[in-house]
Parts: sequence; C-alpha cells; structure tokens
Amino acid sequence: MTHKDETDMPIQSTNQAKIEQLRREIAAVAEEMSRPPPTVARAFLLPFCIGAAFTLTVFIAMVFFARLI
Repeated sequence: MTHKDETDMPIQSTNQAKIEQLRREIAAVAEEMSRPPPTVARAFLLPFCIGAAFTLTVFIAMVFFARLI
C-alpha cells in the first residue's frame, strides 16, 4: 500500500456515506411527491377556518374581560 491508498480509504467511506444519505433524502422526497395534493376546498377552507377560530377566540376573550371590568 502506498501513502496515497491509505488516504483514499477515509475519503471513499465519507463519499459512500454521503451518497447513502442522498439516496435516503431522495426516497423521502419521492414518497412525499407521491401523496395527492390537497383538494381545492381544503386548500381554500383551511386558512379561512383558522382565521375564523382565531377571531372567535379573540371575541370570546374580549367579552370575558369586558364582564370582569
């Protein structure tokens, strides 16, 4: 073994680990991409429902504090 061969081994194993990590990430992205997108109704109604719930909570809190005063 020459000096060059000894230094190539850690680099090779590091590159192999990086390649395996990339393969896992690609598999995760592929799985996520295979899921169906949200329906139009859900994509539209979800932000509306969150806003309505927040508004209702603020209104109830205001009424509660108004009664305490």
